[in-house]
Amino acid sequence: MIVFILILLIFLLYFLIAIFLPKTTTIAASLKMNTDLTKTYETLKDFKNWKDWSIWNSDNTLNILLSEPSDQIGARYRWKSKIKELKDGLIILKSAREYHQLEFEWRYGKQRRGEILFNLEPDNQISFVTCSITINNKTKIFARYFTWLIRKSIHKNIQEVLVKIEESMK
Repeated sequence: MIVFILILLIFLLYFLIAIFLPKTTTIAASLKMNTDLTKTYETLKDFKNWKDWSIWNSDNTLNILLSEPSDQIGARYRWKSKIKELKDGLIILKSAREYHQLEFEWRYGKQRRGEILFNLEPDNQISFVTCSITINNKTKIFARYFTWLIRKSIHKNIQEVLVKIEESMK
């Protein structure tokens, strides 16, 4: 009986802590890119360019499907993988402020999971790009732990992607 009560208390404590973890988490990184704003914006906007810098493209089992056109509001980037952690998902271009901002919705499996936002600012002949990812765990209480634990890794991935974007435009 004591073991049962102890297990129950541990579970309740785990649940209570999860309730107080953030429902949404936004992680961002920035980079000054040695490319002009127009080229940077067009590279980010067109899903056809994502193959050059997406970090998940190293998966041999990955199948990517792009909508046509691939660079307009409503454009879709769908992936399917045999790797459990990647499985399948969808990114949709939701809005664009020409040469300033691109907003994408991303889904993991069939659930809407958050947003990806690229903010672009001109800085002489270079582009200052900020990429932020917002992860929504409003209904996924236990996923809040996972997000909290890997937030530094996500930040590192965003930085890596920004560098790869810049390299792809050289």
